[in-house]
Amino acid sequence: MDIYILTYILLCLLAAIEIYSVSEKVTYVFYLVVYIILVLQVGLRWETGTDWGVYYEHFQGLSDFESASPLYTGMEYGYSLLCLASKFFSSSYTMLLIIHSILYYYFILKGLRRLSPYGLLAILLFYSFSMGVMGSHRQLIAVALILYSTRYILSKQVWIYLFFLVIASIFHTTAIICIFLYFLNRRVNMYLMLGLVIFSFLLGKTAIPASAFNILGGIGGISDKILFYLEGGKELAMEYGVSFAGLIKRLIYVGIFLFSRDRMEKKLPHYNLMLNSYMLGIFIYFLFSSSLTVLVSRGSLYFNMFEPILLSCQLLLFKTAKEKLILGMVLFVLAIFYFKQSIAQYTDLFVPYKGIFINKDYNRYY
Repeated sequence: MDIYILTYILLCLLAAIEIYSVSEKVTYVFYLVVYIILVLQVGLRWETGTDWGVYYEHFQGLSDFESASPLYTGMEYGYSLLCLASKFFSSSYTMLLIIHSILYYYFILKGLRRLSPYGLLAILLFYSFSMGVMGSHRQLIAVALILYSTRYILSKQVWIYLFFLVIASIFHTTAIICIFLYFLNRRVNMYLMLGLVIFSFLLGKTAIPASAFNILGGIGGISDKILFYLEGGKELAMEYGVSFAGLIKRLIYVGIFLFSRDRMEKKLPHYNLMLNSYMLGIFIYFLFSSSLTVLVSRGSLYFNMFEPILLSCQLLLFKTAKEKLILGMVLFVLAIFYFKQSIAQYTDLFVPYKGIFINKDYNRYY
């Protein structure tokens, strides 16, 4: 856990300094330091994170454009082409991981800094929130591209946003669901949103969502993947479902984000975009967490990523640096729970951290 703890302490320290206010030049140095550390941590890991074996074998099996076809790999073309480009420079899998990390954290950090006035705090929360999906290479790139491209929604540059959406979908097909983001940059009636939350919760307790999803299996070209997610989701849903803690947490967050909306939208013009996107993730969670947890984890990730950003933005409600720092310390503690919850299902894949220079003699798969 040493690597994760040291990263956490560093991010807390830099976030606390940012909250107290520092110059733009110093902030830039902080972001650069964080960027380098995160890239090295994720890029130099070995046998650490989910889906390690699947992605490693996929990389080893690529040799030309024909072998990169989704018909052979089962993976989207965008990711396979990235692997081939990496192999052009080196046959080392570590080279690919570094390239992937450079791209992923570039777009993530750019997106977080654009959306949150306390970007380093948002990075801390996002880091802890997303650690459990560190091995999901394709979707992480898609998430990063979507997060970065929200700036084009705000500037109403629809074609540029659609361009990034297409690229994200080439890396992970599920990104296409983010087409809805473009229509969410508006104020939605609070009672309508609360009504939809209640409706989605009640509907999610029935067999209707799973049945509707199953019907989509008859649509040409996507039936196999949909049915795969359906069958896998049923088994997981029986074990997990909507936990009481998860329900309470989301209801508390919804209450906080809605309660502060009137003041926040005056300070952040894009607050409604983030809030509405997060609420869409809540709807998906309640609709499918009792029947299709796979869909919840994959489909709602694009919307749930706004949760840590929205939390960091709440500091704007406080006037003094001391008050902001107190809330910041509460969020520092929350980040610990985020991290533990994120890796809880596959703790053995993350702890201990194994890299090409650290714990290299530890065998996780042999």
